[in-house]
Amino acid sequence: MLIRKFIAGLAVAAAATMGLAGVAAAQTPKTTSATSSAHQAKCAKAQALVSAGEKREDAIKERITDLEARIATLRQSGHTKRADALTQRLDKVKDRLAMVDARLAKVQARVEKACGSSSATTTTPAS
Repeated sequence: MLIRKFIAGLAVAAAATMGLAGVAAAQTPKTTSATSSAHQAKCAKAQALVSAGEKREDAIKERITDLEARIATLRQSGHTKRADALTQRLDKVKDRLAMVDARLAKVQARVEKACGSSSATTTTPAS
């Protein structure tokens, strides 16, 4: 009987030890290269989207400059009604562009925070 009690006690002690070790092993964070490569892929995609947004923003700014020149030409040739209509439309576009600039700046900040330094450049709001 003494041997049975000893074996039972040894089994309980082993189960308790293994149970605690299993819980401790479950709580330790495991880093894998899969999550690292997935993070890098997401960062690359986010930075590509930011740069695409900047390219679109630059194209819109160029169109605004062209539209301002068109308004000046219309005023010189005496088409003031059409120039006034284009001026109103231009003001709305500039307001929307300012909002887009603010959003793009927030996105850039989030990408830089999550991914570290990015290759994206900062933009300034249109005047």
